[in-house]
Amino acid sequence: MKMKKFLRLSIFVLVMLFVVTGCTTSKSYTFKVETGDEIKIELNTNDGYNISSELPIKISKDGKVLSQGAFISLADYDSYMNTIKNGGEDIEVLESKTENGLEYTFYSYNGSEFNYVIKISESNTAFLLGNNISKDSAEECFDRLTITKK
Repeated sequence: MKMKKFLRLSIFVLVMLFVVTGCTTSKSYTFKVETGDEIKIELNTNDGYNISSELPIKISKDGKVLSQGAFISLADYDSYMNTIKNGGEDIEVLESKTENGLEYTFYSYNGSEFNYVIKISESNTAFLLGNNISKDSAEECFDRLTITKK
């Protein structure tokens, strides 16, 4: 009788551990940036996604690199934004938004590159995230990221 209770309890505990650990996983790294800021980059790694700890930061799925990112100064951010605004017909702004402490512009260059220029609030740092796979791939990588100043 005690053995059956122990066995049931053990199975229950194992199932609960599986449920709790199988829900969401993530990986994060904190980078000391040339601007003097410490920036934490976190990626939801469910469904085979991964992030590298070296620059340029690489976001991959099942071993295939989808997006790459690098830190830039606010002066470089302003330069990128001016280029986007004056880029002519080769550049299409897909979205500009401020949310979760980030001010970002998502744009397409020649319909073959899908890039984010991201200003990190309360910092002297911005982040570039580029993807030459597809618009959907770029959005998926960006949506999985959390970027914060430490």
